[in-house]
Amino acid sequence: MRKKKILIGLTALLLLLAGVGLWDMYRFASTPANEALGEEARYYYLLVEKGASFDRVAEDLFAQGGLGSVDRFKLLGRLKGEVANIKAGEFEFSTAWTPAEVLEQLVSGRTLLHRITIPEGLPWWEVGELLERGGFATAEDFAACVKDADLLRRYGIPFATAEGFLFPETYLLNKGRTPTKAYAQSAMETMVRTFWSKTAPIWAEAAFAAQLTPVEEPVASYGQVVASFVPAFARENPNEVKRLVILASLVEKESAVADERPRIAGVYSNRLRINMPLQCDPTIIYGLGDRYKGKILRSHLTDASNPYNTYKFYGLPPGPICSPGLGAIQAAAEPEVNKYLYFVATGKADGRHIFSRTLSEHNAAVLRYRAVVRAGRR
Repeated sequence: MRKKKILIGLTALLLLLAGVGLWDMYRFASTPANEALGEEARYYYLLVEKGASFDRVAEDLFAQGGLGSVDRFKLLGRLKGEVANIKAGEFEFSTAWTPAEVLEQLVSGRTLLHRITIPEGLPWWEVGELLERGGFATAEDFAACVKDADLLRRYGIPFATAEGFLFPETYLLNKGRTPTKAYAQSAMETMVRTFWSKTAPIWAEAAFAAQLTPVEEPVASYGQVVASFVPAFARENPNEVKRLVILASLVEKESAVADERPRIAGVYSNRLRINMPLQCDPTIIYGLGDRYKGKILRSHLTDASNPYNTYKFYGLPPGPICSPGLGAIQAAAEPEVNKYLYFVATGKADGRHIFSRTLSEHNAAVLRYRAVVRAGRR
């Protein structure tokens, strides 16, 4: 009988202690840190590195004044079974949040994102420099991703680099305390995904046209390694992807006015049709790379060592020369039907061009351009 009373007493004591513990945990989980610490509410930021342990994150939160008790928070994570579920990234918290809200934020992965704008017409290495200046990735890591054959195949890019597919847009991206290659790859994938998403209607139109006009030379599919976000037509017709993106990159570099893009695309289409050299200065500049010093020389026009020399070589250059915007891509897909073979800048600040059908008309336009430039220097 005495043993039974002792057992009942111990059970009651254990239940009481458990109840006190649960109440203590409930009070901790529902009390904002600033109230527990007697401080004013404020926002703070925490970077959770990939692979960081839950206990380390808890200690970092406590050091920031975001928790009233580090040990109780560790226990809370274990009681809720979330220790292995926290996400990496930069988070924004408030000391007015309860520990339960802090834990939910870590598990949800709602990280703090930073804005970066990629302008139209940049070559891939300048995109990498922008990412490095913004602290998103190193230019070296980005270059490695842009040239990674496995990534290019997975993203449906039929070139030796991702040039032309780093879609110009304003993005919200994660940062890391140390910008690893994973951040560079994530940034690249985001841009390429956006390219395929924005251009999806163009490939759908191309697929519809292909049903009406039989393809003369079927091109083998990339296979199952290509990501699902790459449109089927693009996977099965890499040569058409090449043609359109290269042409769009030329249009992007040559046009400063939106309504001229289809016309410029029409000029290049006309030249390609009659096997006339494109004579596109930006291609020469791209091929020169670091050797370009701000002026195209006569020797550059005859340089056979530059595969992007469209004065020396006929047809499109071997690859895109920048990442074009949607307007240039649409213009390349639907060039204006015209009879122009030449264009030259007006020389005015409006960025427009004079378009000509014959060489004599073009030479006269060039003289007018030079006169405008000379007048502007006076």
